[in-house]
Amino acid sequence: MLFSLTAKARYLLAGNPDAPVQLLEEYAESEDAHIRARVAENPRTPLRLLIKLVHDESPEVRVNLAFNPVVTDILLAELAEDEDGDVRYALAENPAIPRAILQKLSNDENPYVAHRAERTLDRLEPIFTTVKHARFQAA
Repeated sequence: MLFSLTAKARYLLAGNPDAPVQLLEEYAESEDAHIRARVAENPRTPLRLLIKLVHDESPEVRVNLAFNPVVTDILLAELAEDEDGDVRYALAENPAIPRAILQKLSNDENPYVAHRAERTLDRLEPIFTTVKHARFQAA
């Protein structure tokens, strides 16, 4: 272990966007799912660790990936297929998720996930319309 710290200090460091990558690598292996979840949401976490965390046994870790701004669309699409409804729900409520994934989730077998995705799409519709209109006028 790099540092001998309290659990609270490790938790805070794991989510710190200025944390050294070596520390994030160590914490991605933590037995504590809360620590791994913080690594999953950290924008500094390298892609190779995010790929590993998308398969983490803890739904909390996978939920936090849904809110990491650097997670790739491929990983988001994989999370949209997650067996845990809470993971898919987290994706469905995130307005930063690509529209295609939200549309897929709006047809989810879980009615809560489907409803949340529809609500997120409804909230984003004025943005989509504005962007589409701006592109049309620029052409």
